Amino acid sequence: MSKLTQKKLKKYIDKAATSNVAKSTRRFFFNHLYESIESRGYFHVDQMYGAGSGVLLKINDEFFVLTARHVIENNIQGELQNESPFWVPAKNRAEWSSQYDFLFPKRVWNVGELISEEINGIDSSDICLVEVFHPQKFHIPDHFIEISSKDSALKEEEFFNGQILLVTGYPFERNSFDFTPQSENITHTTKIQRHTIPGRYIIDENDSYISFDITEGETCHKNVNGMSGGAVYNVQPKANQVKLAGIPVTAGDNICRFIPSYMFIDAIINFRDSSNRTIDPIVDNPPSLEDVMKVTLSYLKQFDPDFKETIEDSLNKAMHRTSR
Repeated sequence: MSKLTQKKLKKYIDKAATSNVAKSTRRFFFNHLYESIESRGYFHVDQMYGAGSGVLLKINDEFFVLTARHVIENNIQGELQNESPFWVPAKNRAEWSSQYDFLFPKRVWNVGELISEEINGIDSSDICLVEVFHPQKFHIPDHFIEISSKDSALKEEEFFNGQILLVTGYPFERNSFDFTPQSENITHTTKIQRHTIPGRYIIDENDSYISFDITEGETCHKNVNGMSGGAVYNVQPKANQVKLAGIPVTAGDNICRFIPSYMFIDAIINFRDSSNRTIDPIVDNPPSLEDVMKVTLSYLKQFDPDFKETIEDSLNKAMHRTSR
């Protein structure tokens, strides 16, 4: 067996940090409305806030965001303030031009209640699956993890003591908000900076965690606050061999504790067996076919370069076909 040099290990770590798994991590944007939709007459976000990370998954052709349950609970206390209280970017990039660049939540599935196994120092139920509305055709996510079986994530037998694991997410200290008004229309700004920390998986007699002792300097809580719910993953010679190994739930004092993938993969696959909470009431009260067509046609007119007809003409034709 050939010896792995430090130079080659660094090369593999760099590849893993830019793999599909790493790029499937997403930052949460929580929001607040000063006026309700009913009062204002339309949906308008007045302030973005909060911190937290998630991992974008695709299950049976639908998109979900896997995250730590406390990410949502810590940022939204009590009743939901509006119909879309948090968003995640659809694509792995640091800019956007419209609301279609975001994914909006439908339901939160409490998949943690399906996990019976426990690990010392970790609340194995601190995990949930956010079901999001399917994106429009020109805003399909570019990076996500497809979950189809237990092979879609790292298995228990693939973990070992001393294993190099990477932790990726969006720490608040690198993704804070600046509430200095830039103009009449831009009231606050923020950065989107994905951050990765390499570590070693340590298995003690009664404990297991990731040690950041191979990383320069001390990693304390403030350096990783906001990375909860992000991705833990392994390192392989090729980026397409990298697999999701878990999600971080707490970190500080140069270590990170996480829920390993082998504990939650069954819960994710069988998410419909868990209880859920509706986020957007439109899920239970769907709009009329005419309203759906209006939104779809308006979208195509804005983003489809081949779309020629007026919205009114297209709507009239579609309604005529459905009425026959």
